[in-house]
Amino acid sequence: MAEWHVTPDYIINNWTDELFSLMVDKLVERKQKETEQLNKGKSSTVSTEILAARSHGMIEVKHGN
Repeated sequence: MAEWHVTPDYIINNWTDELFSLMVDKLVERKQKETEQLNKGKSSTVSTEILAARSHGMIEVKHGN
């Protein structure tokens, strides 16, 4: 649910079974791509997209002095 930023109640009341199935399929594909990228080369760098996805909003950007 956190992946889609919705509550379980919202999904139950507003998503069809087909939409839920599609969303789960796409989530699995995204996670597989992340895993492949992390395993590819085993470098010390991580793409911005993977870092943002894995941070779950824990990275805070501060601007100013």
